[in-house]
Amino acid sequence: MVDELPIGEKLKSRRHELGISLRKLSEQTNLSASFLNQVEHGKARMSLGSLQAVAEALGVTMLYFLSDVPASIPNKTVETDPARLTSSPEADALVFNPVVDGYERAKLVLPLQNIQYELLVPSLGGKMVAVQGRATVEAGNFARRLREPTEEFLYVLQGTLLVGLKGGDHYLHAGDSIYFKGEDLITLVCASEDEEAAWISVITPPVF
Repeated sequence: MVDELPIGEKLKSRRHELGISLRKLSEQTNLSASFLNQVEHGKARMSLGSLQAVAEALGVTMLYFLSDVPASIPNKTVETDPARLTSSPEADALVFNPVVDGYERAKLVLPLQNIQYELLVPSLGGKMVAVQGRATVEAGNFARRLREPTEEFLYVLQGTLLVGLKGGDHYLHAGDSIYFKGEDLITLVCASEDEEAAWISVITPPVF
């Protein structure tokens, strides 16, 4: 699991954009204003549940808090010379890069629950979103009820993942996959004995 990436700046920016005070956000999320202030200044960490509550209050998905792509790694497949860009479809194709380099993935790290997500699609504007998740045995149940009905495909890359649905529990090992409706999800737990679980989730619509 990599080190935590700060989300405080994005929280503060979105809060200011909406004109919401810390006190108001505190009332909407049941999190103290002092705690939220510490998060904004990088002095406190949020759990998965707290982050979801903040995201819903601010009208964004949790992926809004993903880290930015590192500027130190140039994207060689995108044309960035303004003199060569026009409003033509060809120019639009140059601006959009369909490839996500493995070293450039935006990340969301939640150290309190030993969970990490990486974005596998180039943008959040499509009809689905794909993320790679990692969780340790200590992560506990990290299943969440999303704000809209969804459909999800999950493929296990490493370890064992317990996927609990309304119809029963399923233990998935590396190479196994499962397809389900988001509202049926009850449990997501790393069920490995001595290694973290890694998986890919594809969700539609992209309300993760």
